[in-house]
Amino acid sequence: MKEAYQLLAETLHRIPQGFNMDEGGLYLKVLKWIFTEEEATIAYQMKLIPETPEKIAKRTKMNIEYINKMLPIMDKKGQIISYRGKTKYGLMPFVVGIYEEQLDRMDAEFAKLTEEYFKESKFTELFGSKPEIFKIIPVNKVISTEISIFPYQDAEEIVNNANSWGVRECICKKQQELLENGCEYSKNVCISLSRKNNAFTDETISKPISKERAVLLLREAEEEGLIHSTMNVETGHGYICNCCSCCCGVLRGLTEYDQPNAFVNSDYIIEVTNDDCIACEICVDRCQFEALTVNDFCEVDLGKCVGCGVCAVTCDEGALMLIPRDKIKKPSKNMLTWMLKKSWKRRVNPRKAFK
Repeated sequence: MKEAYQLLAETLHRIPQGFNMDEGGLYLKVLKWIFTEEEATIAYQMKLIPETPEKIAKRTKMNIEYINKMLPIMDKKGQIISYRGKTKYGLMPFVVGIYEEQLDRMDAEFAKLTEEYFKESKFTELFGSKPEIFKIIPVNKVISTEISIFPYQDAEEIVNNANSWGVRECICKKQQELLENGCEYSKNVCISLSRKNNAFTDETISKPISKERAVLLLREAEEEGLIHSTMNVETGHGYICNCCSCCCGVLRGLTEYDQPNAFVNSDYIIEVTNDDCIACEICVDRCQFEALTVNDFCEVDLGKCVGCGVCAVTCDEGALMLIPRDKIKKPSKNMLTWMLKKSWKRRVNPRKAFK
C-alpha cells in the first residue's frame, strides 16, 4: 500500500495548480516537514470544495470526534483552509496555498529543503502550461493617459474593490534570508485582500490594515522598485505581491530558468523616447530583469521586459513610458475559470479535486 505522503502528493498533483514529484523524492521530504503522518492521512482525502467535519468524517469513514480534533490543528498549521467561521474545511493547492501558509513555521531547515525542491522541480507542473499564475500589474502613472486600462490592470482599483485588507511578511524574502541570500528590499509588503468584512481580524499571518494603508504600501513599493503582481484573473483577487526577482519564486523563474514572460501575464512593454533620453542609466539599475542597456540612449530587450514600469518611475526626463503589447491576453474571469483552464491544459480531471 502507498504511504500517506505519496497519496497526498498524488492528491495535490490532481489539483489544477499541480504538484511536482521529482525523481529524487525531495517532494516527500517537503511534505513530511509540513505534515505528520496523521495529518497527511486526512489531507489526502480532502477536497478543494469546503466540507463540514461531519461530511468529511462520513466520506473518509473516520471518527467524528477525531476529525473535529484534527481539523483545527491542521488549519492553524496552514495545511488546510477553514471557511465560514471554521464550520467548513478544504484542501489548498501547494502553491499558492500550503507553502505560503508555512510563513510562521518556516526555519532554516525548511528554507533549505524547499530551495532544493524548487530548483529540482522548476515548478514545471505550475509553470509548464497556460494560463499563467501571475499577472504583472503596471505602475499606472507611467502609462500614457490616452490609454484606457481595465480594473484588473490597476493595483489601486483592485485594493478599492476589497472589503478587508491585510499585510504579511513575504515568505520568499524570509526563505532567502534564512539561506543568507537576503536582499535590501522591504519584507512586509504582501497585501492580502478579501471581499468579506473584517476577514483578517483573527489572523496571525496577515495583520489587518486599512484600505488607505494598503494603497500607501503600493506607492511605497513602486518607489522602492518592487513589482506588483497578483493572480491572473479579472475578479476575486486575494492578494497583491510586491516582488523582487532575487527572492520571488515566480520571478526567479523568469531570470534563473531563462524563460522570460513564460510564467506571467503582462499587458505592457516599455517604450523609450530617444529624444528625451539623456543616457543617465538610472533605469538600468531599476530594472530587475536586465532588459535595459544604455549606449547613446536607453535600449529595451523586449524578450526580457515584463512591463512593470518600475524603471520609468525615476525617469525625470519622461523618456520611458508603458505601451500595450501587440497581443494582450485577457485573464480568466475568476479563480474557478482559471482552475478549469489549467486542468484542461495539464490534462487532469478537476472533478477529482473538487468532488
